[in-house]
Amino acid sequence: WYQRRVRVSRCREASGTLAVRTFSAEPSTPADQGVLDTRFEGIGQPFSKEITGVLSQPIDESAVILARDGTLKVSEEYYTEVLNKAFGFGGWTLVPVGEIKDLDLSDGGGDQKEFVVLIREYSLYCHERFVSQAFGETPFYPNKQYYSEATERIKASALARCCKDLGIASELWNKRWAESYRLKHGVQDWVENVTNGRKNNLWRKKDEEWSWPYKKSTNFKKAF
Repeated sequence: WYQRRVRVSRCREASGTLAVRTFSAEPSTPADQGVLDTRFEGIGQPFSKEITGVLSQPIDESAVILARDGTLKVSEEYYTEVLNKAFGFGGWTLVPVGEIKDLDLSDGGGDQKEFVVLIREYSLYCHERFVSQAFGETPFYPNKQYYSEATERIKASALARCCKDLGIASELWNKRWAESYRLKHGVQDWVENVTNGRKNNLWRKKDEEWSWPYKKSTNFKKAF
């Protein structure tokens, strides 16, 4: 049993932001005994056929991004577009759970951190119902990147993971589908990074060409 209950209210405060009320979970009467955390109100209840029809639409393959390492993803805008279409503007929200934490993975000593992984947990609510909860994360180089941009990447990462439970872009989590997509739309080339001379076997879409800082290497064959 949880020690605290949090209820997300649809009413908005004077500032226009979503009001989140926190109150004690200690039961005041015997009838309150055994009441679960109200953050999870509405779970297990299906959404309407209209909403599920939007959520169950197959992924738009033209929106899939093929990363250099072969991983597949879609943009944050893709997820928000589907959520807005399914639940309406303002009908869903991503609520942060706790503060941003950092995992120091740098090799150097001293107080100055060279490289960290920032993480934060978020909960997704749709039509005032708890849907999913997941951690978002992003690598962060304090001396080379803006902290504000890193926090946006954390949120986008958590949103993608939460939307998995709604079936949005669920194909990306299917290994067979991902392999089929790469074979259909992608190609691997040995390329050279002109800034440091390093050569790697990287992915690109068939309708794309290599751009700076990469150029196709003539010393290696394609790997399949």
